[in-house]
Amino acid sequence: MLNFWWIRHAPVINNKNCCYGDNEVDCDTSDKSSFKSLVDILPENAHVYCSTLSRAKETFKATAKLGYKYESYSEDSRLKEQNIGEFAGMKYIELEMLTKKLDVYSPYWLMDERFIPPKGESFINLNDKVKQFLNEKIIEKNQGNVVIFSHGGPIRSAINIALGNQEVKVGPFKIENLKVTKISYNHKIWQIGFVNS
Repeated sequence: MLNFWWIRHAPVINNKNCCYGDNEVDCDTSDKSSFKSLVDILPENAHVYCSTLSRAKETFKATAKLGYKYESYSEDSRLKEQNIGEFAGMKYIELEMLTKKLDVYSPYWLMDERFIPPKGESFINLNDKVKQFLNEKIIEKNQGNVVIFSHGGPIRSAINIALGNQEVKVGPFKIENLKVTKISYNHKIWQIGFVNS
């Protein structure tokens, strides 16, 4: 069995309630108790993969600083958040109004999964990258533990893949910062162990 342990980065700060997508934004890594919880729940000596965005990397560093022991560390751009193009920097309420006007509103995500914002990508594009990453690790490793420091979008994508949905859909899952979602793969069968633990 191959276990994928997904962690969403630390809370974003100083973004003035604006959406950011794959833009670089600061995060708050001062909550030591949450990082200690990560150290306690994550498997030791795992292969760690991290988004190339700084908030994910800072989250990993803070976890390691509190004693998390791992076997290897790599960064992978396929684990980045969705690129929302020209919509990045908009207030969330403004984005909601705009997506409703364009008839691409989603109650569970920033916009409809199929919609490609100007100079950006759709959630389906993001899902394709996450699926490619997962399939690659399944072939490479077959069993063991893979720990992933990433973002809300890729974690939702991994859940969608595990659910086996024929159509790419963002489900009604709220992915919390500094919480773990465990998804396992064994002989072509996906299992969702837990979300936001």
